[in-house]
Amino acid sequence: MFERATYISLIALVIAAVLWLAHFARVSSNDYAAYKISMQKQELAASVSPVGTTTNQQRQGVRKEIWFTQDDNSRLHYRIESESSQLSLIPIDKKIELIEKLFKIKCWMQDKLYFSSAGSGPMQQMRFFEAEEGLYRYNLQQFLAQSVALSLFHLTGHNLPTTVNTESAFMKGLAQDVTFSVSGKTPQFQARQFKATLRQENSEL
Repeated sequence: MFERATYISLIALVIAAVLWLAHFARVSSNDYAAYKISMQKQELAASVSPVGTTTNQQRQGVRKEIWFTQDDNSRLHYRIESESSQLSLIPIDKKIELIEKLFKIKCWMQDKLYFSSAGSGPMQQMRFFEAEEGLYRYNLQQFLAQSVALSLFHLTGHNLPTTVNTESAFMKGLAQDVTFSVSGKTPQFQARQFKATLRQENSEL
């Protein structure tokens, strides 16, 4: 008798548990509709280009050191200095472009490292230019400047100098604009409408 009562109680408990789960676990049609609307909103938001405003940051005393390893394991060295700059984060479509506008620019660029045929040791061919302002595009690793005073040098040593005397340049002049890319092993440099003058150098170099 006792066993039968226990058995009936157990069945009743199971039935009650099933009914409880069915009531609280069932998804109503209203809940399902709300879920579908929420998913559609998320898909729509993801398909729309992000909208934002440009963020700017002012910087002082900017210096960039850039190195390029060549096939012969030599390393070309570039240095860009500016008195100040404005760093901008610009939302474009679904990407962010990082651009830095530089002011009062000086740039040293090693073009070639070599050894003197006269046996006087290591030498370098270097470019140096100054400009009032320029633009560095981080995404493309590209630099652009206009109205540039450009000088070319043959100097002793393989270390990039910190100062230069433009009077000792073997070629100097004005370029309408310069551009160079710092991506890859071989930097690409271009100077448009470069009006230059040549200076006679010592033939031993």
